[in-house]
Amino acid sequence: MDRYRDLINDEEYEEAISGLREILQDDHYNTEALIWLAKALFKLEEYDEAITHYNTLINLLPAIADLYSDRGLCYHMAGEYKTALEDFDKAVELEPDNAYRYSCRAFVKGYYKDFQGALEDYDKAIELDPEDAIAYNNKGILEEQMGHAEEAQKSFERSNEIQGIDLDKELSKINTTSAPEIILPTEQQREKLTFQNYLKTLTSIFTKKGFIDFLNFLTGKK
Repeated sequence: MDRYRDLINDEEYEEAISGLREILQDDHYNTEALIWLAKALFKLEEYDEAITHYNTLINLLPAIADLYSDRGLCYHMAGEYKTALEDFDKAVELEPDNAYRYSCRAFVKGYYKDFQGALEDYDKAIELDPEDAIAYNNKGILEEQMGHAEEAQKSFERSNEIQGIDLDKELSKINTTSAPEIILPTEQQREKLTFQNYLKTLTSIFTKKGFIDFLNFLTGKK
């Protein structure tokens, strides 16, 4: 299956799907082929067909938490919130000590405005994995949405600390004295931010690598 994995990683989805379907014509319950086919279909936003294959996989392998999470993500993208949440609940049930399961469920809860439920899941994820920078970052975003600015700032600072980002040091490398104002579009209006505030906003979104790459772009570094 390495060939099909590589095709999918290279975004050659149609070729991968064609080959995997040929395999499944002769071996209907080849679980590895089903998994890669479902992943490729998800990438092409063919959620209904991907869900069909995940259904088959879950019937064959009912104790694999990843299958419920992957199918839950398909349901989420298809706009079926309740069904998606049931799958994420099942993934948590199967792996109650896995921080990632709570973070996934928190993301879906937050997307559908169950802020308190999402916050509880992020707290549980952090309890299980105190070095999870992404969980802290996403918790900070959620806290901002809830109007908890002070708590959000602490979460962002902890995320940056875990990733080893020294914001003052990195920002000091950039000459912003003559930088123009940057306008960011929002859903209802365009919000004008200074360049310095724009950078501060970006640090709450980027991973360490992404933020450093962005800084290198601004300063002209390769």
